[in-house]
Amino acid sequence: MSRWGLALALGGAACGPARYAQAETVDDASRNAARRLAQEGVASYNQGDYSKAGEQLERAYAVLRVPSIGLWSARALSKLGHWVEAEERYLEVTRLSTTAGDAAIQKKARSDAQLEADALGARIPTVTFDLAGVAPDEVELTIDGVKVPSALAREPRAVNPGAHSVQAKRGAEIVSVPVTVAEGESKPVRLRFAATAPAAGAAAAPAPIARDQLAREPAPASDHSAPAAGSTRRTVGWVGLGLGGAGLALGGITGIMTASAHSSLQPHCNGSVCDPAKQSDVSSYNSLRVISGVSLIGGALLAGTGAALLLTTPSRAGVRTDAYIGLAEVGVRGRF
Repeated sequence: MSRWGLALALGGAACGPARYAQAETVDDASRNAARRLAQEGVASYNQGDYSKAGEQLERAYAVLRVPSIGLWSARALSKLGHWVEAEERYLEVTRLSTTAGDAAIQKKARSDAQLEADALGARIPTVTFDLAGVAPDEVELTIDGVKVPSALAREPRAVNPGAHSVQAKRGAEIVSVPVTVAEGESKPVRLRFAATAPAAGAAAAPAPIARDQLAREPAPASDHSAPAAGSTRRTVGWVGLGLGGAGLALGGITGIMTASAHSSLQPHCNGSVCDPAKQSDVSSYNSLRVISGVSLIGGALLAGTGAALLLTTPSRAGVRTDAYIGLAEVGVRGRF
């Protein structure tokens, strides 16, 4: 672009003092230097050197705040990936006066700034802070080192595309989350805190106990009742002892019946061979003998197991129990 073209693009920014809002604070030499710097910035932009263009246009815009220079500085910011700053610059340009320089060119610059701001705004990504276990006014929230007002902590925040660092601090507790966003993306950033914040430098004090609460609270279970395991062992012991006693009793009764049947069969048998007419009595004798043996053995095992459980289970305070097994009886003695 020619030097004359650059001047037209900047909209006659070097016109007389009466045409500028900054006329009272900017002297002619400063306006001239800012105009030349802006022209160099546009040239750098057209050559693709956006970093140099941005630096030159920023310095020129700081002196001559006119729509034409502001428009080019916004374009340079956009090319550098500073989309949030570029959109704000575009919107600022739309509010500038058009009385400085060529009014028609300045109005065209404002119009272009609005169109380019709308197009860029649709591409700018956002992040939303999801604060878990904490209220926004309880934390100091920052993104890339810039503090986020607590009133806006739950609102979508426009960011430039790329990588960012989000940090939330509550007292000594700090939560940091890296986040990367792409063009047009909307991404939530979850920041999880403990449900309650401990007091700094001190342990949480126990809750006070009212006097009437102390009176109502029962004494520890160990003072009044045996552990649940001991109660279960005693129950199993009593069941085993009862079943064992029943088995021994059945074995004793069937043993007597077996002996009686054996005596009645002896006259009719020669060794292991018996009178065929007594075959049913022989079958009954064999059945009684099996029942008696099984009952005696099973009863002894059950009774022994039950007695062992009762003897090895701690007794309740003030009660002492002793299991016993005799030839004719089985049971438990107790002293209170």
